[in-house]
Parts: sequence; C-alpha cells; structure tokens
Amino acid sequence: MNKSGHRLNSPRTLRFLLGVLLAVLASGCRDSGAADSGNLDIGNAEGGSPNLTTKLPPSGPLVWDWQIGAATDKDISVPAGVKLLDLDGFTTSAQTVTRLKAQGIYTVCYINAGSYEPYRPDAARYPAALKLHRDPDWTDEFFLDVSDVFRPNSVLAEILNDRLEMCHAKGFDAVEPDNLQNDENVPGGQITLQQQLDFNGWIADAAHAHTLAVFQKNGPDKILLRDRTGQMMVDRFDAILNEECRTQGECQALIEYTKRGKLALNVEYLSDSSINDTAPSTFLAACPEYADLNLSELLRDRNLAGGQMSSYQRTVCP
Repeated sequence: MNKSGHRLNSPRTLRFLLGVLLAVLASGCRDSGAADSGNLDIGNAEGGSPNLTTKLPPSGPLVWDWQIGAATDKDISVPAGVKLLDLDGFTTSAQTVTRLKAQGIYTVCYINAGSYEPYRPDAARYPAALKLHRDPDWTDEFFLDVSDVFRPNSVLAEILNDRLEMCHAKGFDAVEPDNLQNDENVPGGQITLQQQLDFNGWIADAAHAHTLAVFQKNGPDKILLRDRTGQMMVDRFDAILNEECRTQGECQALIEYTKRGKLALNVEYLSDSSINDTAPSTFLAACPEYADLNLSELLRDRNLAGGQMSSYQRTVCP
C-alpha cells in the first residue's frame, strides 16, 4: 500500500486543484455538504457540472468502438466511420490518443473505479481492507469499499484521482469508470444503494475536476436516482455506456439520456467465444426495433479485443 496523503506541492496535485477551481468558477458555488473533512470537495450546486475546458461527448447516434482489450497501441485500429473510441487508460499511450484526436475521434479512457485489478501498475497501493468481495467472473479481482472516498485521507480517493490525472495527461476527452454497482456486487449490504450513488456522484465530480467528461457505466436502474447532493445520475454524468440492455430488457431506461441530448452507448456480446453465423444476423435483425431510442449500439467479442487482434469481432447497426 502506498498511502502518502495528498501531495499538495506536486505538479499533478496542482493541476487537479486548478481543475477544482475551474469547476467552482463555472458553477458559481460549492455544495457545502458534499464532502467530509479531509477530502477535496469537487461538488457544486449544479451537481457534477463539467468545467469550462471539458469537451463533452458528441450527441448520438454515432459509430463507435470499444477496444479496452488491446494490450498495446499496435493492437488498436479504427474501423471505418468511427467517431468515438474507448480504450484502456493504462495500455494506451499519449501518442496514440494524440493521433486519434487528430483524426477527429473522441477518445474515452477506461479505468476500473470500483474494483481492484492485480495486474495494474498501481495495484500495490490497494490495502486489503478495501477489498470487500472477490469478483466471481474475474476471480483475481475484488470489488472495493467505495465509501472509502468520503473518509479523511482516503486511499481510494487518492488512487482514483491519480488515475483520472493519467487520463487527462494522456489527452483523453472523457473517462469510463467501471464497476459502479458495488451495492449489487458485494453481498450482505456492506455497500448500501445510497453509498453507491454517492460514490458515483463523487467520481463524476472528480472526473470533471480533471477536465474530463464522464460516462455512467451500466446501472440503468440508477439513472433517475439521486446522490447526497440531490442530483440524479443522469444529471451527474455526461453520457452512459451500458452493457446488454437488449439481453436484460433495459434499453428503454437509456432514453433518459438521449432525450436530454446526451449520448447513450450499448454493447451486446457474442453468445460464446466461437463466432457462429447467427449471432450477428440476430443482432442486426433487431436493430430496427431499437432505432427510435437513438442508441449507439455494437455487437462485440466479450474480450473487447483490439482491432488488430485475431479475436476481434464487431457488428454495428446500419
């Protein structure tokens, strides 16, 4: 664990504090009850409003791709017509982000906000006390105690602020913070629904303070729920990236984003690791059924492989 506290004299922290100042100036005020003593308050009365230098996602529908399984820059490719590309924040270089943006592509930085991943370069910073429950699908990963961000000298808040600064420093336009449903992922009520909503609002504010737009990740049932500032998730976040709303029967909920002029992305997955002839055709056949929702949809391999990798599979609605 690397618990060094807030480094107020470091260039990284100074850039973060500048982002906080811009966010406050943009909103005109702070929410005085949004943070506990010992943590930087990045909330405001508008409830997570992006600051003056944040580039918001384009409105949809649009052509996009999700290649967070790319292990290196060489694994990434840009399919024809793509206007938004979501990539892993650690494995994607600043040079690649610059190249993509020069092509007019909106760039999104994937980070895991609510889980511990042992293969990340900052993994040693996570203390055992934060790891509440092993992920049954990814057995080397653990869901985290996200309520930690509101504690004085929070370890998790410092780690996540450093990750957000990494995304900002590489030039990404936005961030996709994964695992925002630990109230459902961790058994025994260790994370309450309200604690999860409060954390989601916190990560939205933190992203904006780092001049990043921010996507709600999954949780369509939480879109209209409110965090400790009284703001709904749909107002906290600038867009949503959802998985399998068709499969789960949840696509209708995403209208709350699109009717506000915000981008709503959905990905469905191939049914198994082998590509059969029916899955893409089944996906395409259902596209007209969802067209009125103005979603931007993909069918992808479950590993979300980079475009140059042999396992890469992608189908889009026409």
